[in-house]
Amino acid sequence: MYVSNHKSGKSTKAVGVTAAVAMTVGMAALFSSMNMSADKIIPNTMELVMLPPPPPPPIIEEPEPPKVDVVEDEPAPSAPPELVAPDIEFVPDEIPVITAPVADPMPMPEPLPVAPAPAMQSRSTPQLIAGDKPAYPSASRRNGEAGTTKLEICVNSAGRVTSASVAGSSGYQRLDEAALKWIRGERFRPGKVNGVSQDMCGYNMFYQWTLQDT
Repeated sequence: MYVSNHKSGKSTKAVGVTAAVAMTVGMAALFSSMNMSADKIIPNTMELVMLPPPPPPPIIEEPEPPKVDVVEDEPAPSAPPELVAPDIEFVPDEIPVITAPVADPMPMPEPLPVAPAPAMQSRSTPQLIAGDKPAYPSASRRNGEAGTTKLEICVNSAGRVTSASVAGSSGYQRLDEAALKWIRGERFRPGKVNGVSQDMCGYNMFYQWTLQDT
């Protein structure tokens, strides 16, 4: 809001005084005419009071409007120039051709002699010819002794037992000794290799002693 300031000079004060005097004279004439027409004349007593003019309104200084910095529109940046690749002529390099000399063929190695395969051998173990059973010791029969005796023997090419030993006990010495005595007197079909009779050792036999055989 803006308020206009008006400065009062001498002419303003003179106009105020003149107006006050004129108002006073007019009022006096009015009261005078009213008193003359009445039956009783009331003496007029008037006091002219000179009123000073009202003081001028206070001067309000208007604040200066704030200064606003005006920023000029900056020019828009210009678009970058378009990049154009230069035309480059591509010429492929020529690859040199290298010709290698042809090597002489390697001589083939002579085949190694092949050994003849060993002939297959047929082998058979000694076979006991069925005969009499060993005699059951009477003491073992009375005491109810039984078990299995393992024997290891050697048989020659004639089918005779050349040696015998106990490889596994039945648990009773009488039964083991009876088994050894029995096997030494038995006959065997000799073991053979490729159909030829051979002496063989390490042949195992098992004899089971049972009381039902007594």
